[in-house]
Amino acid sequence: MKLLHILPEIGAGGPARSLLALVRSTAATHPEVVHRVVALKRGGYPPLLFALSRAGAELSRGVGRDELHRLVAASDVVLIHFWNTPEIWRMLAELPPARIAIWCMVAGSHEPQKLNGALMASANIAILTAPAAEGMAAALRGAPVVPGFVERSDLGRLQAVPHEGFNVDYVGTTHRGKIHPRFIAMLSRPEIAAMRVRIVGGRLDPALEAERRAAPDPERFSSLGFVEDIAPILATSDVFAYPLAENTYASSDKSLQEAMLAGVPPVILPHGGPSRFVTHEVDGLIAADEAAFAAAIEDLYHHPGKRAALGRAARRTALAAFDTDRLAATLMDHVTATIASAPVRLADALGIGASTSAAELFLLAQDWPAEAARSALAAWEACSGDALADYARGLGDDAFVVEGGVLHWRNQFPDDRLLRFFTAIFLERQGRLAEAQAEFTAAGRSGP
Repeated sequence: MKLLHILPEIGAGGPARSLLALVRSTAATHPEVVHRVVALKRGGYPPLLFALSRAGAELSRGVGRDELHRLVAASDVVLIHFWNTPEIWRMLAELPPARIAIWCMVAGSHEPQKLNGALMASANIAILTAPAAEGMAAALRGAPVVPGFVERSDLGRLQAVPHEGFNVDYVGTTHRGKIHPRFIAMLSRPEIAAMRVRIVGGRLDPALEAERRAAPDPERFSSLGFVEDIAPILATSDVFAYPLAENTYASSDKSLQEAMLAGVPPVILPHGGPSRFVTHEVDGLIAADEAAFAAAIEDLYHHPGKRAALGRAARRTALAAFDTDRLAATLMDHVTATIASAPVRLADALGIGASTSAAELFLLAQDWPAEAARSALAAWEACSGDALADYARGLGDDAFVVEGGVLHWRNQFPDDRLLRFFTAIFLERQGRLAEAQAEFTAAGRSGP
């Protein structure tokens, strides 16, 4: 079988690592599968690019429309590693008929990483990485679930290393939309003199960094940046502190999987996909709110026996729930089954094409019904309706600034007037009135 993978980019995070784990796992179990990979962005994280090539995947990055269509035509199944990004949606608008499986890398319940129910229902199969949240489209509530893969299965054998102090660790994305905006405040609350918080990931969000500097004990926190080999961190970790934003797009989350595999008990909030993989007081703690989160950290510090028992249970859960070979076989069963289905053209099902505006694609990406999106756009263009202005003003800040948000779309399509208008509304909210005025002018609307 010729399997074509399409994803936004081959970055350093979970989606590309899941792809690598899949290619490696199927080398032995599905040797007949040829993995061809298209990254819509030309760049990439060199270690993963090299590892994918070495594992046997055929890589193409930043291909043009004709080359993409050639690769689609030469494939038996197209597996889209889905994020809500302008690159993905522009590709969907022009994708030719194919047998299509969509594997959703986001939880999909909140803007800007909502999942479009009509899109998912139109694919040959849609697969989630975490159980669907309440309120999501019916097509998603019945979808199969295959969590993302961990390529470091050896973490399940990791032995804890004795160390001084009490290490509370966060590993993962450190910008808005993922980490809780009051992360520093929460982790400042526990009255534990020996506590040290290690933050592993990218550069700390500027607002959080400012809060860290102003914290009562700023030295409690250390930002280690990106770490390729996470094993030494997890081997000296006492608690995995993973408080995510209320509207997080996080799904099965590689960081949580790795920590549990390493036997580090997680403390989380009841937000996003990760909360569906932890059972409170069995293999971790799920805190109801910020005060309870800090109290949970203190509880585990004062009760090392409980901490050890939760860590052992977390490892057992992870070994059973996140076994890469089993999950890869399940995913391949779903993908292979689509060969018996007729090819579909997603663009036809959604009524979109090469000429569809970026504004309309953005609204569809936020699960607007197609007719409602077109009607609202027509009214906005005619200056005869406020539905879109009201919608933008009702969005939280994250819907503008995280990946797949308004600013991402505006920067990708700077000539789209509605996206400029939405950007102006956000800048006005931030008090950046001169910038807002420039965006209102570009949108052909009056400013603040």
